[in-house]
Amino acid sequence: MKLLDLHPRWIGSGGEGVSNADGTPAPARQGVGIMFDCPCGCQEDCFIPFENSLDGGAPCGDVNHLWHRTGEDFETLTLSPSIRRVGGCAWHGFITNGEVKGA
Repeated sequence: MKLLDLHPRWIGSGGEGVSNADGTPAPARQGVGIMFDCPCGCQEDCFIPFENSLDGGAPCGDVNHLWHRTGEDFETLTLSPSIRRVGGCAWHGFITNGEVKGA
């Protein structure tokens, strides 16, 4: 299936009213990850944080669990390594060139 069929959306962080742990304002970020409907149909979202965000900034979140992104839009997006949901449905699969396939 196509990633576009799963209602993908880019995820940002920071911005007005958001602070870093030290209390300083967190700058607005764009494309630090992606969220989309789970391919299994379980009605839950998948969130995938990028090691290389669309805006070129540093990764956000847990640096031990990041995915490498190639492609600048949902039609060309490729993520590695594979995606395995922990808990819930435990879906496992790949996003390659905008196509979503189970493992």
